[in-house]
Amino acid sequence: MPSPPSADPTRRGPLGFRPDIQGVRAVAVLLVIAHHIAPSFLTGGYLGVDVFFVVSGYIITALLLREADRDGRVSLAGFYARRARRILPAATLVTLVTALGSLLTLSLLRTQTVLVDAVWSAGFAANIRFALTGTDYFAQGQPPSPLRHYWSLAVEEQFYLLWPLLLVLCLLWVRRQGGGARDLRRVAGVLLAVVVVGSLAWSVWATYSSPTTAYYSTFTRAHELAIGAACALLPRTLRLPGTAREGLALVGIVGIGATAMLYTLGTDFPGVAALVPVLATAALVVAGEGAGDRPATVTRLLGSAPLVWVGDLSYSLYLWHWPVIVLVRSNLGPERFGSIPVRLATLAVVVLLSWATYRFVETPFRTGRRWQRVPRALTIYPVSVAAVVVTVVASTQVMSFRLGEFSGQPPISTADYDRSAVGTDRYVSLVRASVLAAREGRAVPSRLTPGLLDLRSQTAPLGDCDYRTGTTKLCPIGDTDAERSIVVLGDSHARALSPAIDEIGQSSGHRVYVLVYSGCMATSLTQIQRSTDRPWAECESFKDWAEQTIAELAPELVVVSTSAGRVQDPETGVTLAGSPELKRYREVLRLGWRDLFEQLDEVAGEVAVVGNTPKLPRETGVCLSLGHPDLGDCAFEPGRFIRREALTSFAAARDAGVEVVDAERWFCADGLCPSVVGEYITMRDSEHMTPDYARWLAPAVAEALGLPRPSRTD
Repeated sequence: MPSPPSADPTRRGPLGFRPDIQGVRAVAVLLVIAHHIAPSFLTGGYLGVDVFFVVSGYIITALLLREADRDGRVSLAGFYARRARRILPAATLVTLVTALGSLLTLSLLRTQTVLVDAVWSAGFAANIRFALTGTDYFAQGQPPSPLRHYWSLAVEEQFYLLWPLLLVLCLLWVRRQGGGARDLRRVAGVLLAVVVVGSLAWSVWATYSSPTTAYYSTFTRAHELAIGAACALLPRTLRLPGTAREGLALVGIVGIGATAMLYTLGTDFPGVAALVPVLATAALVVAGEGAGDRPATVTRLLGSAPLVWVGDLSYSLYLWHWPVIVLVRSNLGPERFGSIPVRLATLAVVVLLSWATYRFVETPFRTGRRWQRVPRALTIYPVSVAAVVVTVVASTQVMSFRLGEFSGQPPISTADYDRSAVGTDRYVSLVRASVLAAREGRAVPSRLTPGLLDLRSQTAPLGDCDYRTGTTKLCPIGDTDAERSIVVLGDSHARALSPAIDEIGQSSGHRVYVLVYSGCMATSLTQIQRSTDRPWAECESFKDWAEQTIAELAPELVVVSTSAGRVQDPETGVTLAGSPELKRYREVLRLGWRDLFEQLDEVAGEVAVVGNTPKLPRETGVCLSLGHPDLGDCAFEPGRFIRREALTSFAAARDAGVEVVDAERWFCADGLCPSVVGEYITMRDSEHMTPDYARWLAPAVAEALGLPRPSRTD
């Protein structure tokens, strides 16, 4: 996140005016914008954020050192007052406008997520928020938040919670030792070296072991800010030879440009890869230090008027560009957004908003006399948070009011249609009635189960047995006093099915064990983790443990429900993924499933494979909460690829001689899958059934499994 232009070493003071630093800011923000508006054009433009981190570390540390040299002390209150004036007004404005823009143009379900993001952003914790959602299996596949870019601002502010304090402690220690400015720089340099080594080592490890959390982590980025800070420790009298300045500047700009073009979203980042643009930026900063009237050619170009102007706007440009891009693309669709005129118009809007924010928000707060007093400036923090919270609360009330527009609409009933059209099976007939209602374009029922705004929180509970945490506990449900047992095995699809098996267990006298690991398919094959492109060690460990546990439990029934993922070909070691139309992929899947089913059949009384729940092209909740849809707007054809995966698993089950339960009839009829069946929203997203719908289906599932049907009063 770029630090806003201010009275800093890039502007005036004993270090002199550094227009080239403004040019570096301009390069950084242009890289980020180019990457976001045309990802295929500049695949590594995201590293512009790392350029910002280096520049920010340099500027902030130079300011603190200048204050220490001038006054013999550093005012922490003054520092945070300056940060409040420079950072918060523009950031808060963009947050509020983005929240309101989402409310007006996005679905209510997606707006709800944006409002939560806004609260985290206001508390400088957006990086934590997006690390959590990035590792949340059920959040994968959701469209990006228009506030996602606030993660970098959070990283900076978290770093600056500690770095000024540590510098003050260094200053106090040096003064007690009778040292001077040179000693302060020496001590601070040692401290920064420790930060660089520790943060870089952690960044390398975390990028290898947990790429998503590493990307957003302050600990993996701290060395980038520290390297920039180290540049500010250079002696003021530093005068590099002209050849050295030219070489450093050239290496710096080429390093940034080359990595921006060569890096991709598949590059392991930050890790070691981030060192190249970080050190390249440091080279640019050092090359311009003390250049006087003989700057390097690159330094002189960076200090040109157009780049300085863009650098002045860089903070506002960074804040505005991403929400504008996301909102425009969400409303126009990827295809229309991909046209050059639309992209140019989007850029024009970004520049206009950024200029207005710089002129009428940033500058008045930064230079206005009324905000120079430290106590008054510090009040910007609570006012900013309060403004966001009030907006979020008010927006939530508006969403509830808009949901009330469904009031008075009855649920779908089989009684609305002739029995010859829907049949006599209670569950299948209601699906067929719901398909007919969708084809008629009937209104969405006013009473939905679960409620729309609760939909994304609807995941089957696991209690203390979420095996993604590494636990090996057993948490029985169903009839916990029973001797007989049922095991539910699989990935997130098995988890979604588990509420139905819980109800079945309670009525049939079975203890139920839910051995599920989201994203980890049930198979004898080795699964390849998408984020690392390596064998997924945690998944393989869980599968080994689950198979051993099932053998020890010797259950009466094992219910397997799973999707397909990236797997390793057992013959060639090649990673297989993608469309099930790939013949070898489907052959390997079938073999892996057959082997697993045969192993389970040896230790369990019976094995049943439950599958073929559809994958829809859109989230049901997003569709139902966007505008004024009718039931037909939110009825979709089932995805053919997922169906082929299911049919492959069914073929493997028949090869192994185990039972098959095709669940599609409880979701779709005549090639159409309604989002609402009766009063139930069937899916929490695009492929996982809601716990409420699973419980409602329990009698139908029990009958298909040959077990006693739970009593039903509804």
